[in-house]
Amino acid sequence: MPRRISAISCFRRNLLALSTIAALAPHGVWAIDLVQAPPGSTEPYVAPNVIISIDDSGSMDWQITNTTTGSTSIVAPNPDGSWDTRAKRINVLKYALNQTFTDTSLLPDKKIRIAWQALWNNGGSPNAKSVDSTSLNQNSMQVLQGTHRTDFLNFVKNLKASNGTPSHLMFSQADGYMRRPLGINSPWAAIPGTTGAPYLGCRRNYHIMFTDGRWNGSVSGGSKDDNTKDVILPDGTVYGSTSAATRPNNQLYSDSYSNTLADWAFYSWSTQLQSSGLTGSPQPNADYRQAPATENFGKDLAGNDAILNRYWNPRYDPATWPHMVTFTIGISNDATTWPGAPSIVGASQQVPFGYDNSFLDLVTGNKKWPDMGIGENVRALDLWHAALNGRGRFYAVMTGADLEKAFREIIGTINTSTEPDLTSTATSGSNNMVNEVGKYTGAYEPKNAWKGYVTAETVQKDGTTVPDPGWGGKSTADLLDDPSFNVNTRLVFSWSDKWDTTTYQGGVPFKWASDETNLSTAQKASLGLEPTATGVTVATNGENRLNYIRGDRSLEGIDPSGYTTAKPFRQRKSRQGDIINSVVWYTGTPASNYPLTGYAHFTSANATRPAMIYVGGNDGMLHGFAVADGTEKIAYVPRGVIASLPLLTDPAYNGGHRFFVDGSPMTGDVGIRATPDALDTATDTVDWRTLLVGTLGAGGKGYFVLDVTNPTPSGSTSFTESNAQQLVKLDRSRGSSEAAPDCAAMTGSEKTTCLKTVDEDKDIGNITAQPVLDQSNPMRTTQITRLNNNRWAAVLGNGYNSTNQRPVLLIQYLDGDRELLRIPATSDAAGTGNANDNGLSAPRIVDLNGDGRADVVYAGDNLGNMWKFDLTNVSDTNWGVAFSGQPLFTARGPATLGSSSRLNVQPITAAPTVRPNDRTMTVGSGSTAKTVSVGGMMVAFGTGRNAAQNDQNNIQVQTLYSVLDNTHYQIVSTTLGDRLAVHPGAGTCSPVPAADCVPVPKALGTGVTTAKLAAQTITELSGGAFGTVDVSNVTNDLNKGTWANFNGWYLDFPAIGERLLKPIEFFDGSNILTVYSQVPAKGSDVDPNVESCQSTSVDGERQFRTLINIMDGKRPTVQLVDKNGDGLYNAADVNVSRVQVSKGSHTMITQRNTVMDIDSKNNKEMLARMPEQSLRPSWRQTK
Repeated sequence: MPRRISAISCFRRNLLALSTIAALAPHGVWAIDLVQAPPGSTEPYVAPNVIISIDDSGSMDWQITNTTTGSTSIVAPNPDGSWDTRAKRINVLKYALNQTFTDTSLLPDKKIRIAWQALWNNGGSPNAKSVDSTSLNQNSMQVLQGTHRTDFLNFVKNLKASNGTPSHLMFSQADGYMRRPLGINSPWAAIPGTTGAPYLGCRRNYHIMFTDGRWNGSVSGGSKDDNTKDVILPDGTVYGSTSAATRPNNQLYSDSYSNTLADWAFYSWSTQLQSSGLTGSPQPNADYRQAPATENFGKDLAGNDAILNRYWNPRYDPATWPHMVTFTIGISNDATTWPGAPSIVGASQQVPFGYDNSFLDLVTGNKKWPDMGIGENVRALDLWHAALNGRGRFYAVMTGADLEKAFREIIGTINTSTEPDLTSTATSGSNNMVNEVGKYTGAYEPKNAWKGYVTAETVQKDGTTVPDPGWGGKSTADLLDDPSFNVNTRLVFSWSDKWDTTTYQGGVPFKWASDETNLSTAQKASLGLEPTATGVTVATNGENRLNYIRGDRSLEGIDPSGYTTAKPFRQRKSRQGDIINSVVWYTGTPASNYPLTGYAHFTSANATRPAMIYVGGNDGMLHGFAVADGTEKIAYVPRGVIASLPLLTDPAYNGGHRFFVDGSPMTGDVGIRATPDALDTATDTVDWRTLLVGTLGAGGKGYFVLDVTNPTPSGSTSFTESNAQQLVKLDRSRGSSEAAPDCAAMTGSEKTTCLKTVDEDKDIGNITAQPVLDQSNPMRTTQITRLNNNRWAAVLGNGYNSTNQRPVLLIQYLDGDRELLRIPATSDAAGTGNANDNGLSAPRIVDLNGDGRADVVYAGDNLGNMWKFDLTNVSDTNWGVAFSGQPLFTARGPATLGSSSRLNVQPITAAPTVRPNDRTMTVGSGSTAKTVSVGGMMVAFGTGRNAAQNDQNNIQVQTLYSVLDNTHYQIVSTTLGDRLAVHPGAGTCSPVPAADCVPVPKALGTGVTTAKLAAQTITELSGGAFGTVDVSNVTNDLNKGTWANFNGWYLDFPAIGERLLKPIEFFDGSNILTVYSQVPAKGSDVDPNVESCQSTSVDGERQFRTLINIMDGKRPTVQLVDKNGDGLYNAADVNVSRVQVSKGSHTMITQRNTVMDIDSKNNKEMLARMPEQSLRPSWRQTK
């Protein structure tokens, strides 16, 4: 169970209270293009070679379904797409090719390179009888664009039918062409006819053979697919065997006869088309890498299982050598039937051929390919066999419409096979959450169709971890994908935006309904068409898409080319999608220890409630999993992602990832009462609830609130479908590009409410910040808090890309009418000043006097301002920005490390960390010199961002700051009891502070010079793997004698591209900051005009841990890092306080004599402890 706050922990929180109360006495006071995928490497696009071979034999003048000469006048289909049965085959072919190759959305310029040939070239197109030539002819391999596209279309236009069908020529000439010596006219040339090298071995090659009949005439090819001997493929794989017992692995591809089309196709695939001179090599596509080790296609007629391993499965192309893939298209009965081999039954799916019926018997050896030499009545089988041997597909076409479909699908498959393949730089844990018992790690696998999951481990006392036995060694994805998982009973909620006079319908089950019982009409329309609508298809049926999101997999096709009208949706590898930026959040029994009415009873009543973890996923849902066994208990689809959900069903999504619910959830206990701002002594009943606040991150704007008090299937507000309205309390999420509601037609209170909502939404952006943790209880967030008006609220920064573009503190009340209070940091108009592509980041809420209420909030923005918000008053109308509307400090950095000019904006994204200043300083001189407390609050924060498209490549210098807020406070009496208020300043403070001095609160201004900040530096050791924190020079040494000259310190990060993206924590309960800074992972830019086999270089994330004192910016006074690994912490470790550590999340666990830093892969580093203090947290998580 989670750690409760001990008496010592309460003391730690009250330490801040004591410091601020002491401060009452004099001298003792104190818009943006967001990335949509994680960084990774990309393979530059290399246009594939495509050879098109056309049968222009005499039978092409016949009608498709018979041997009657077709009509010359029928050259296009009927308006409904069907063809008149009297049309000539050659006219149907011309139309299909013309439609396919003039479609620039399917085949934009430079998408592929093509060459073409015809059996007889009856149309007289230049050199088109063969591609196999040493010259660069009109039909030779060139990029499909401009003149070459026109030449191909003219070739198609001029096609005429005559003579026989010597199909072997097409195969032998295509193969011979690809084996021609490398040169400027070679199909391997970089620009055929212009530039030879580099000759790219990763360029894929395809042969598309179209015919309307069974081959005849001269034959060639040998017996290339004979598997009665050991044949070593270029990658070392053995095909065939001298032992009959070991041949079944690949007997599908073999026959006992020579000189077949299948022999040619196998030869072109299984041997290197070029043995030397090429740069790079092709790599198997994602569909092969993600495929299961074996596939059972079913049972043959003898009852044997037709099982193929991945390498020999014809769905995939595993070849890593220069080779050619063969597609075949046969039109008419002559090309699609084989009366001479009646025992072989074709596939039930014809366009393209599927993998059933006699395919199963051919796999098991229960049936064999016949001898093609016995007569033409079996030779259509050779087209099927050739496609299998060439790792393509066979299209058996019997209608004109299907012919165009066949060409389009083949081109689509080629396009998919040659798209750049995105790979992640972090395929293991991306974040984790640790409690005293369990560690829960979220992960994602881009190579597995963006699969995601959470794993659970038990953390031992020594820091070692073992799999959580309750989860049975499984991940959450394993459990969601288990055959026993019931999609129909899965508990998924959403938010209906159906407007009901002055409010939305609210929480509903995420299920399809014919009316607006669940989702609104508009929401259903965004998912797709109604099942009864005219023109609805499987792919456009909104109910089908909704069920897909819920987890139904019955309509998923097969990557990359197995998508059909009946199964059009993207093939997933798991029902659970990737977890990238969302941090797993643990919720156990109530643990806030509030000394408030009813809370003790609430804690007791929920002492045995099941613990849960919550995390956002880019499958469109927030997920809630049981800690006990990993099973999903609840899921929520925010309103703001509904319109984008169809993208998840698109087969192209795997190459075009985007974020959905990528923000991090957090939970907190809230006391709801009839009169929200009642006195603490009021006797009315307090309804304590545990509420969850979630955001979409880069997936959309805004936030949502759920009641997760009772994660069981029974009782009040239990996790049951009938409680949708009670569980979903609020949803203010919006799609990033969603238009505002139209209030024009409304009247009265309805219009007033609508306009108010529209106005409020203008200040809500993409909230990407992680939850801000209580520094004394990391199981609790400070962002769900009680305020000085006694009301409960979630306090958020408004994030990026709000319409108003300004930084705004959002106070979302969680009680009463759950209204939204906005506190803008600036009054600047959108697009100007501090409202120019700006937004407020994670807020640090500070309870100054320890009464459990938020008093002030510190938060940075995208333009480098550190704002302070004053919430001390009992009336929220008096809350606002401190320092008369000015930021406490504005960060500006140098263009390069060491530069004296500091003009660059430094965005602030992580929450600041605060600590009362405990130092003293000498004021005055000589006989008037005296020692006084510095007082005030040190506010530590770092700069840098990694959210927009080009942020990963930004090498601007970023900085760690700790600045002094000199504000003093005083106790005032109010209608709700005693409260703090900002002291305006009093007494004599200059030139030497007198005993009655209370300084006037002051903002520090812009930049380190104006703000009077002392410079600190890092001296790098061992090539940057280690470092020491040093004072830049004697004048920047913050001590008793110099504090009067400074208002804090700064430290420029030394690594190029280094920045602070994670919250800063305190080390071992001391003043030492634990700072994890990163150089984010990034892939180098790809020049789309340069073809290359070299994947773009990828710089993996580099992370550094720096230990530095929040007060003076100095390294720890004791050695904490064991640089030389001798188990001692002494002078031999040369004052090291900065270390390069592994990427990802780190967790600090305190032992008797050491502190363990454990990374996401459970690697451990031992650090020394600080000298004994009055309080020491048992462990602390750092994000």
